[in-house]
This record gives sequence, C-alpha cells and structure tokens, in this order.
Amino acid sequence: MLIKRIKAKNFKTYLDLDLDISTEPDRPIVLIGGANGGGKTTFFDAIYGALYGLKISTSKHFKELLNAGALGVEDEKIQLELHFSGKVLNQEQSYVLTRTYMLNPESKPVESVRLNMNGTIFQYGSATPIAQRAEQEAQVNKIIKANLPEELSRYFLFDAMEAGSLLKEDRLNRVIKENIENVMGFNKYLSLAKVSEKLTQDYTAQRLDLEKEKKEYLELITHKNKLTEDHNLKKEELQIALAYSVSNKEMYDKLKAGFNQESTINNKIGQLETDLENLYKREKLYKDEAGEFVSNIENHICLPKLASSFKNEISLVFKERNDTGSYSAEQISNHLLEEVISKAINYLTETGYQLSGVSVTEVSEIVLKRLKETDTRLKYDFFEPAELRALEKLASENYNNPFPGVQQKKIEMDISIANASKIEQQIRDLKAQVSGNDFSILKAYEDNESKIKRLESEEKDLKKEVEKIQKKIHTYDIPTNEEPDPKFELLKRLQPFFEKVANTLLKSKKEQIQSKMKEDLNSNLAAYKDVISRVELSEDLKDLNFSIYHKSGNEIYLSQLNTASTQVVVQVLLKALHEYGDYDPPVMIDTVMGVLDETSRSTLLENYFPELSHQTILLSSDSEIRPSTDLVKIEPFISKTFTLNRDKELQKTHIAEGYFNQHIN
Repeated sequence: MLIKRIKAKNFKTYLDLDLDISTEPDRPIVLIGGANGGGKTTFFDAIYGALYGLKISTSKHFKELLNAGALGVEDEKIQLELHFSGKVLNQEQSYVLTRTYMLNPESKPVESVRLNMNGTIFQYGSATPIAQRAEQEAQVNKIIKANLPEELSRYFLFDAMEAGSLLKEDRLNRVIKENIENVMGFNKYLSLAKVSEKLTQDYTAQRLDLEKEKKEYLELITHKNKLTEDHNLKKEELQIALAYSVSNKEMYDKLKAGFNQESTINNKIGQLETDLENLYKREKLYKDEAGEFVSNIENHICLPKLASSFKNEISLVFKERNDTGSYSAEQISNHLLEEVISKAINYLTETGYQLSGVSVTEVSEIVLKRLKETDTRLKYDFFEPAELRALEKLASENYNNPFPGVQQKKIEMDISIANASKIEQQIRDLKAQVSGNDFSILKAYEDNESKIKRLESEEKDLKKEVEKIQKKIHTYDIPTNEEPDPKFELLKRLQPFFEKVANTLLKSKKEQIQSKMKEDLNSNLAAYKDVISRVELSEDLKDLNFSIYHKSGNEIYLSQLNTASTQVVVQVLLKALHEYGDYDPPVMIDTVMGVLDETSRSTLLENYFPELSHQTILLSSDSEIRPSTDLVKIEPFISKTFTLNRDKELQKTHIAEGYFNQHIN
C-alpha cells in the first residue's frame, strides 16, 4: 500500500488541505514538520479518518471537528479524500477514497462514502437503501481490509510517545496478542483448520448409522458449540476488560500521583448523604408510629382482648332482650312518665273531661306501682341504656392490631441504623478523597485488574472443557464394515494439515523475527548496542511475549529499561512485524523522537527510519528532528519535506514546502 495524496476540507485546523505525499522507491521518507499545535496530529487524524471513518455521533461532535474558518463562509461539511495504491492478487490497483460528513435537516450527522477503484465506483451513504448500502459498504471495507485492516493500524500508524507504554507492566502482551495472528498471517490457516474441523463434524454426523449414536454425536457437537460460544464471549469480555485497563492506565497513574476527580467524588457524597437523610426520615416515621401505639395501647391491645373475652356474654344480653321484647318498670324514668301523663290529662281536659283536680305526680306514682306489680324481670335488666350501647359497640368494633407492622419496622430500622455508621464513615472517606487521600477510580481500576485475572482463569477453564468435549467427539468414527470414504479421509487430514502449516509458519517467522530484532536492537538500542546475544519470542500465540538476553547470558528485563529504551524496543518489534507480516502498509509516526536521548536519536535517524518501510511518514517538531544537525542524516532517503504553519487569526493551517525553511538537495 502506498499513500499518494491526502485532501482534507474543513477538518479541524485544515480549511483546504491538498498534499502529494507519494515517495520514490529509493527515497521512502516523507518528512512533515510543525510546531506544537501546528496541525501534525490533525494531519495524522485526517489520514486515519479517511481510511476508517470519523465515527461522528452527535451534532456537537461534528461542530467540534468542523474548521472554525468555514463557519458562515462555506457549506458546513467535512470532506476527507485519500489517494492510494495497493496490490490485489498481485495486481496493482489505484484507489480514491472519499468520505463526506454534514448535518441533515434534523441536525443529525450523516456520512457518504465513495471509492473509485480504477474507474469502478462503490458508493453509499446514510440515505442509501439498506440492502444496497450493505453490499457497497462490504465492498469498500473489503478493499480497505486487504490493504490495512483497522484492527492492525495501531502497529503501523502510531504515536512514538505512546509506543514505550506498551511495555509497561507487561502491557505489550495485552495490546498485540489479539491481532498478532492476522499480522503474521497465521489466522488464515487456523481459520481453514476450523472450517475443516466443522466439515469433518458435519460429515461424521451424516455417516453415523445408528440414530442413537447420531443423536449423541450431535448433542456433543451442540454442547461443544455452546461451550465454544461461551468461551468466545468470555474472551470478548476479557478483551473489554483489557481495553479498559489499557485506556485507563494513564488516568490511573495520574490519580496515584495526586490528580483529583472531585466532581465524581462529590456526586457520590451527595448520593450517600441523600440515603442517610432518607434513613433518618424513616427512623422518625417509625418513632411516631411506635409512640402512637404506646399512647393508645388500651385501644390496640386491651379492648380487642376484652371484646374477645366477653363477646359470648354480650351476645346473650342482646339475645335475651330481642327474644322477650319486654322492658322493666325501672327502665322508665319518673320524669318521662310524668311528662307523658301530663300530656294525656291536657288532651282529655281539652276534649271535655273534667280532670282539673287530678295530680300528675299521684297518677305517675300509681302507674309505676302497678307496672312494678306486673313487671317481668329480665336477667340482664340491670344494664343502663348507655351501658348497653357501649357493650354493643365493644362487640361490633373492628379492631386492627398494628403491633406486627411496628415490630417489623423495628427489625428493619435496627439493620438500617447499624449501617448508618458505615454510610457516615464512607462519606468521611470520600470527603477525604476530595482532599487527595484516595480516589474511587483507583479501586475501579484495581477491581478491573482482578477481573482480568478471574476472566483469564475462566477462559482457560472453558478452553479445557472445549478440548475435553473435542476428545469425546473424535471417538466417533465411521463403522469399520463400510467401504472407505476418500472424502471423509481427506477431511480428517485437512484440520491437522492446516494446523501444522500454521505452526510451521509460526516457527519459521519466529526465527526471522528473533534474528531481525536482535540485529536491529544491536544497532538501535544505544544502552545495549552490540551486546545482545539473542531475542526469544514465545511460540504461544495466546500468551505472546519475548525476552532479550545479554552476551553474558543474563536476561535484560524489559521492566528495567528506561522510557527511551522501551520506545526503541517497541519500534524495533513493530518493524519486524511490518517486514514479516502479510501486509505491506506505509508507516506513519507522530512525535517521532518521543523521549529519546541524543545517542538513540542519531541511531534511529541513521539506521531505523531509512529501512523501516517503502513509505515512512514522519511528523516532527524542530526539536525532534533538528533542521541544522539531524536533517542531513536522513536527507538521502527523503522524497518530500513540508512544514505546517498555524495561522492563529484565520484559525487554519498552511503548508509550506521544505522542513522549517530547509530544502533537501
């Protein structure tokens, strides 16, 4: 793959970029200079975005990427165009890949993509019908992947300042093991081996005579597939955890050094204080309910007990009165009787009877006396009417004892109150974090590291289970009384054949990588120049690592190298992957010198960059590759030089030929 031209319109600092960066075969380097903030990283992002897309999610994100100088002057759209060439089936092809971004009437970002491959056009966008878009997008992605898959781009398009961090705390293994099979070309053979295994399994199932055996075989296959799916999910979960570990390592280190995440901690404090306040409210509500219960305990406890005890006797009282319907003379008061007799005498006098001399009191006494003489006494006549009403209410009242609910709330409150001190302590601890004593991100990161170990163990166990089931599957075979099946015999040989090819390829390339790394480290690693006896690369793709050994026999531990040396080691490894991998992309390096010392800088300039790739794009400040002293060391290998100049007033970057006013011969 060779990048010939990059165009960027209205992208970040570039209002209208159009740059030819093609190289000559014997001059593979394109040197692009610029001061800090001049647009070097944006140039890097423009090439990366043209290849793989900008992945704009919101209108705010779109406006952040839009060049400020384009506002109100031009159509508000971002366009990236990349001209490149590459071989497909050993035939050279020329490509023009264009990606355009804008906001639709609903202010949502939309993308359109156009790829011209030697006159054949593939095109799709947000408005393209789904089926047509899927077909066109698949073709475009296939072409990009054939030249440089996005998952492998980190090995060839990278920031040298970050290269050294790949070795920190054994992070090299985590970062590259997921894609090393693709880089080195092993994956295609392993995929063929898996396909062969699947075909063998299907064919074996078809050839089993006995239905029971076939059922058992298929159940084993289903079980194995389920375990394999679980294994893949576990690996995916592990990769997510590893990605979190890598992406948050810098923040973790900064937080450990004293940086503060006050907003996150304060939000947590507020949440805990709210929980505590709610707890105190529930405590007050419980106290009120308990106080009400105690204050009215006779209504809640005594009266229900009394009603229960005398319910039958009360029923007898009312039953007797209902059965007899009688009233005793004692139930009639003198006052009431006198009032009735008085009204009767008045009525009779008005109707003509001569009763003016009749005494109401005397009549009343006579009536009461006669009533008593004829009175039928009831057993329960001694109750006053008010007492009867009270007894009736006592028996008919619907009592509800709140004690069980109060008791349950007491149990819950005992637990909550016990936790209150813990919440208060947690609040104090979090407030201490605001002062710089501790940070929650540290625990989250360390929990994630523990999770990685757990997932690695679970993934390993699942792998063993898959292998165990696989052995059972292999016990099924074609019955011996049948004629040999050439197709089946061939299928059985294919899987081990492809696995053997992959292993042979690994062994072959392993020796090449080791030899090349030893040669390049002896040339470029200034701290151990010419004293490295060997480099050993592991043969386990799932636990890739390498070791460096001194001529004296001792191992040179990667963890003990300084930052500059680790940068050199990683760049040497990436060069070996580039040279012996299945892809031949250009290499683009931002902040090329990173943290290198004077000796290492010279070594890289003279021995590393000229041989790194058929096209090497270096983005450098004048303090990294110095125009006065360093440029001359790589001048014979440079095809083009440019300088990025940032116009602060117009908010855009201009490009001038030459490297900080120095022109190559």
